[in-house]
Amino acid sequence: MVDIIDFLGNDIIAIYGDPSGIRIKYFRAPQDVDEHTLDWIGSAVSDKQAKAEQSSALVLITDPEIVYSEAIIKMGKTLIQVADPKLAIARIAGHFFEKELFPNIHPTAVIHPLATIGIHAYIGPNVCIGNCNIGDNVTIFGNVFIYDNVVIKNNVEIHNGTSIGSEAHNFVKDKKGIMLKFPHLGGVIIEDDVLIGANSVISRGVLEDTIIKRGTKIAQLVFIGANNIIGENCAIRPNVMTCGSVVIGNNSIIASSATIREHCNIGEGSFIGMGAVVTKNIPAGETWFGNPASKRK
Repeated sequence: MVDIIDFLGNDIIAIYGDPSGIRIKYFRAPQDVDEHTLDWIGSAVSDKQAKAEQSSALVLITDPEIVYSEAIIKMGKTLIQVADPKLAIARIAGHFFEKELFPNIHPTAVIHPLATIGIHAYIGPNVCIGNCNIGDNVTIFGNVFIYDNVVIKNNVEIHNGTSIGSEAHNFVKDKKGIMLKFPHLGGVIIEDDVLIGANSVISRGVLEDTIIKRGTKIAQLVFIGANNIIGENCAIRPNVMTCGSVVIGNNSIIASSATIREHCNIGEGSFIGMGAVVTKNIPAGETWFGNPASKRK
C-alpha cells in the first residue's frame, strides 16, 4: 500500500488511518471488493458517505467530501482523498495491475524493408506494415494492416483488425457514366498518445493527409473518412462514421453510432449525441442530437 501512496504523490489531498500494514493483492470491480482490494467512490455517486461506510475494502479512494466517520474508523479503513478518484484509480490500475507487453516483433509480422520503427515497439501476429514511419513505444496488436505513406508517432496503441491508410470510396463519372476511381495521393498522420480501437478504419487522404491529433481516443468499429482532421483529446465512441473532409475540433466527444456528413466542421468542445446524423457545421461548445442533428441545451 505504501507503493501506491508514493505513486499518487502530490495528487493526495489527505490520508486518514494507517495503511502501512495493508496489502493490496488484486484489482476488482466495485461490487466485488474485499479487504485485499481497493475501492473508490466517484465524485458523482449518490449516497457517497453511505457507500464508503458500507464498503468491504480497507482502503478507499475518495474525494474530500467523504468524512472519516466513526463507522469508517471502527472498520479500520484507510481513507485516501484526491481531487478526482476515478482518475486516481485508473492510474493505479494501469501502473500496478495491467499486464505489461514487452517490446517484440512477432515472427509472422510482415514489414516493408524501408519502414522505420522506433524503440520499444510491440508488433503482434500477422501485422502488415507498409513503407511508413512508426515512432517509439508504439503497440500494434494482431492482424492490423498499415498501408504505405503512414506516419505513426510516439506512444500510440492500435488494436486488432484495424486498417490504416486504405483508400476511401471516392469516384467520378465520365461522359458515359462510368465511375473512375479518384486517386488517393495523401497519407495518414497519427500523432502522439492516440488510441485506436479494434476493427476501425482510417482512410488515407485524397490530396492531403488524414490527421489524428495528439491524445485522441478512437473506439472500436469506427470509420474515419479521407482528409479528416480530428483534433486533440477527442473521444470518438464505437460505430461512429465520419465522411470525407470532416474537421473535428479539440476536446470534442462523438457518441456511439453518430454519422457526420462530408465537409462538416465540428467546433471545439462539442458533444454529438448517440446516433446523431450531422449534416451541417456545429459551433464550438454545443450539444447536438437527433436525425438530422439539431442543437440541444
